Amino acid sequence: MCLVCTLALPTPAAAQEVGVAARVNGAEISVFRLERHFEDYLKLQARNVAAIRNPEVFKRLKREALEQLIDKELLWQESQRRGVKVDDAAVEQARKGIEAGFATREAYERRVRDAGFNDATYAEYLRHELAASRALQELAGTPEVSDEDVKRTLAQEPAPEGMPEAEAKRQVREYLVVSRRAEAGQGALQKLRSAAKVDVMQKF
Repeated sequence: MCLVCTLALPTPAAAQEVGVAARVNGAEISVFRLERHFEDYLKLQARNVAAIRNPEVFKRLKREALEQLIDKELLWQESQRRGVKVDDAAVEQARKGIEAGFATREAYERRVRDAGFNDATYAEYLRHELAASRALQELAGTPEVSDEDVKRTLAQEPAPEGMPEAEAKRQVREYLVVSRRAEAGQGALQKLRSAAKVDVMQKF
């Protein structure tokens, strides 16, 4: 899964999509929420639901989308245990960033309404997303990368010819930090999953 919680605006779902898809330590993930997230999940993978002919592929993708939501809920719960706070300024900054992706403010507001939000509930949705993301960052930490790590990586995968040595080392160090942080995040998430009570009601 993508370890950074995306702040994409959820996609509208049909009103009849009711029920509970899963419970995470007692907290419910609705079928409605799953359907909205599934649409975004497919878009991020450049997949069109109408073009998926294989039912097993469809089920696998939907399971993956639900697993992402379960991870998001686990991270939100962890953020509460850790006392992570997201102030109004951070929420507004995120909201403005999303609004900037629309041609007009009216188009943005229409999309928010169609997705079932008002200003207050959408702000709260963003607050949850940001808090979960910060919890993951805290869990992953900032991994150490030694000069020897950089040297060993460059020996295995030499820098492009002509690239200054300092720049090559900087890029390799940055790459190692990002990849190790992702690994640490995955490990932390696995621990959260192992300790959680997750009940999946959605049948695939």
